[in-house]
Amino acid sequence: MRRCASALGLAAVLFSGAAQAAPACAPKGSGPAVEAAVRAWFDAGRRDDLAALAKIQAPGFYAYDGGKKYEGLALGELVKGAHASGVKIEWGLHDFDIHMACDQAWVAWVNTGASGKAGAMQPVTWLESAVFGWQGGAWRMEFLHSARVPPPPPT
Repeated sequence: MRRCASALGLAAVLFSGAAQAAPACAPKGSGPAVEAAVRAWFDAGRRDDLAALAKIQAPGFYAYDGGKKYEGLALGELVKGAHASGVKIEWGLHDFDIHMACDQAWVAWVNTGASGKAGAMQPVTWLESAVFGWQGGAWRMEFLHSARVPPPPPT
């Protein structure tokens, strides 16, 4: 009898530990909030607002862009420096494809815009994707990948 009670007590402790380790899932239907977080991240970059980027990015955030890895706020700092040198970057986000599972979401989109100095802007299209985690009641960007679509060959 004592052995059975001990086994039940141990099972209860193990089960309660497993239940506590389960992630807090995002609310159902929060896909639009993922898209809003992506748009807010780009809006912060447009304004050179590194504090706003930091609020959207998760701890340990990194990005792959232009064949390089950028950790933390390094990509935001690169954009801010480009803006300071007179480079303009226009982003137009569309065709969002969002997938969610409990506390994780991945999203892909097309970004059609332009970049360059005034009077020399060139059209650019990027294919982009990001991974988000549900943390502290908000979607936080954990990873971003951006690949520039090569321009069409001259005709």
